[in-house]
Amino acid sequence: MPLTSWADLAMAGLSHREAKVALRERLSIKAGELPAALDELGRDGTLAGVVAVSTCNRLDLYASARDGEAAVRSLSAFFARRCPGVEKVLAARRGADALRHLFRVAAGLDSIVVGEHQVLGQVKAAYQQSVETGHADKLLNKVFQAAFAAGKQVRACTGISQGISSCGGAAVAMAEKILSCGEGPRRVLLVGAGKMAETAAQHMLDRPRASLTIANRDVERARELAGRFAARAVSLEEGMAAIGDMDVIIASTACPHYVVTKDRLAELALRRGGRPLVVIDLGVPRNVDPASAGLPGVHLYDVDDLEAVIAGSLARRRGEIEAAEAILSVLSGELCASLSCEPAPAGLELL
Repeated sequence: MPLTSWADLAMAGLSHREAKVALRERLSIKAGELPAALDELGRDGTLAGVVAVSTCNRLDLYASARDGEAAVRSLSAFFARRCPGVEKVLAARRGADALRHLFRVAAGLDSIVVGEHQVLGQVKAAYQQSVETGHADKLLNKVFQAAFAAGKQVRACTGISQGISSCGGAAVAMAEKILSCGEGPRRVLLVGAGKMAETAAQHMLDRPRASLTIANRDVERARELAGRFAARAVSLEEGMAAIGDMDVIIASTACPHYVVTKDRLAELALRRGGRPLVVIDLGVPRNVDPASAGLPGVHLYDVDDLEAVIAGSLARRRGEIEAAEAILSVLSGELCASLSCEPAPAGLELL
């Protein structure tokens, strides 16, 4: 049933649960593309407001409308225009189900790395973009503010974020496991200087014998990050030239094309004489040509492969996950009850 007497919440989306990275990268919306995407959705006569949450793990669209079923159809049509046929695998939710899903996303319970912190900031940024472009209405304001509070409460009241709680940390753990080296990788190159690179660098602090290099298109940003983690900062071009000397590459840029090509890795593989090179691609769209996976000595993994690494950590936190789910069940139930009794706002102009 609708969340209120005057509006319903609808959601349609695709995450790592429904699709591999090869499909998700075709649907991802970069920051510069978001205003146009919101405007396109806003022109749909069935939607009163819309928020688009686009991360490496998901593209979720949330909308308010008088008719929740019609809103789901409109959101699904948006996906179909970007990638025909994808509507067949979309997850679609309405009312309380859509609200509960948003709460779980904000709390990090629906992430590849359960309990991760970054997703709450990503959801906040998505909502703020809708506010600034005039696409967030009264209902979306209420449910997103409540989701932010729920995400904070879950992290404060449970140990959901203990252990490996970031993609960057999972990538470092994966590299160590693959190399089977108790002291960890010695030479690590981070390609990109965003949040995921930052969390990877943070985990490298526990490995003092490792040598860390950060390569980024914006060298000043690389220097800023390197200064905090006793690392070396280089340009993206210098980083590509240094790949042959590395044990591990962790790539997490926002580039829409491959930063590391198969030809480049093939050339390096010959020079390395079979010495293993672990390449972990956290980008969506991917930063490393997936065709590189078959090259001698190259061990290529993408963001979907992190699930196997964090399985042990997830099992140890099973009780915390159950506690987090219980908190969200109470909070979402309370909000649904409150909204169902709320009268339509004065002057409301829902289409």
